[in-house]
Amino acid sequence: MIKEGKNRRYFIKTYGCQMNIVDSEKLAAIFEAAGYQPAKSRKEADFLLVNTCVVRQGAEDRAVGYAFTAKGLREHKPNLKIGLCGCIVTEPGRDIKKQFPHIDVFVPPHSPEVLADFLKLENPSPSGRGGVCSSVGRGEGITKYITIMHGCDNYCSYCVVPYVRGREHSRPIADVLEDVRQSGSPAVKEIFLLGQNVNSYKYGLAKLLKEIEILITHYSLPITRIRFMTNHPKDMSDEIIQAVADLPRVCEFFHLPIQHGSDRILKLMNRGYTVDYYRKLVEKIRAKVPGAAITGDIIVGFPGETDEDFRLTLRIVEQIGFDACNTLMYSQRPGTAASKLEDDVPQKVKKERLHQLMKLVDSVCIKNNKKLVGTVQEVLVDNSSLSHPLSLSEREGAGGVSSYTGRTRTNKIVKFPSERKDLLGHTVSVKITSALSWLLKGELVNEEH
Repeated sequence: MIKEGKNRRYFIKTYGCQMNIVDSEKLAAIFEAAGYQPAKSRKEADFLLVNTCVVRQGAEDRAVGYAFTAKGLREHKPNLKIGLCGCIVTEPGRDIKKQFPHIDVFVPPHSPEVLADFLKLENPSPSGRGGVCSSVGRGEGITKYITIMHGCDNYCSYCVVPYVRGREHSRPIADVLEDVRQSGSPAVKEIFLLGQNVNSYKYGLAKLLKEIEILITHYSLPITRIRFMTNHPKDMSDEIIQAVADLPRVCEFFHLPIQHGSDRILKLMNRGYTVDYYRKLVEKIRAKVPGAAITGDIIVGFPGETDEDFRLTLRIVEQIGFDACNTLMYSQRPGTAASKLEDDVPQKVKKERLHQLMKLVDSVCIKNNKKLVGTVQEVLVDNSSLSHPLSLSEREGAGGVSSYTGRTRTNKIVKFPSERKDLLGHTVSVKITSALSWLLKGELVNEEH
């Protein structure tokens, strides 16, 4: 193997979704296989790679701005290599080489071998799995993200993903299981399966979940939780819901983007379901999986959205009672079906509707969270920081108290203090004492090792 980057450093700036983060981890593994070491900042780097997102205009603008300002680093480091990867590389109608003449290499989604070739790295992934081009991230964190499929066949009218990520392609179950097996380090306690629409996984998501449960038990892996996203409501099957109900490691958490509360707008979005279908789906989930958390995404300001359409959206938010909901203003994407529609909702109206929606979502979420006050929740601790006691005498006596955060099985963030310094990565019992819309606070009851 040629160590092209010996004594050199790389830095990756990542924008966008969790799948982009996983892609960046795979690309980082390629750098390190080529002899590079990670840099703490782009100023220290000999190779800067920008992983882009074009799902929304704001994310695209930030990534493009970062890529252009990086050019100025060459004033002090003329041999700096700059690469661009992610969805912008394959966005329809964009002359990527003309727009970014200072970029040395363009790495399309799902094509890490392009970077490997540029670095003159031999045999980056001889088996197609497990090597540096594997679909599992290289990190040793508490949660391991594993891509089970990429691309999308749904062609929602507002979404550019099928054009930049391609058609759906599912990885074989055996390959995913091998990634899970290789993730079995003592640090990894949670597996997170990723895809643009995991419900349409070719080989059956419910079957995959069962196989992962069997594998974890067979190899006595320390993994205690399994999650998956993103889901499409029209493809959420009874088999998947039942798997969540039956399998002990699969968390009771469903991210189900509804996108809108008006059937007319949902049809224009090409979502493939009605509001009533979505409502009944949530009822079915809650009946089969008691205590399940339901989260969603909602877009305001889609072309043609009227006051009545928006009122219907507010109504469904109250009816569903989301545990969390991402709220977004419509962002026109080139090449999509919706880009041919007149973007006729004034920006001022979009902002007003977004503010009103966010306020409602906040009130719904805090109402749900307050129901948990007084209960004891199972929390997987994934972060910690040191917070000193208020008084000098307390500080001298205790030496500082750790403030921990973690997540419940339903993905709610919990913060609690403890004098223990060794809880990171452990599952503990926390009694909830107060609640915000996005955070639960509590006190440690006991911990399990």
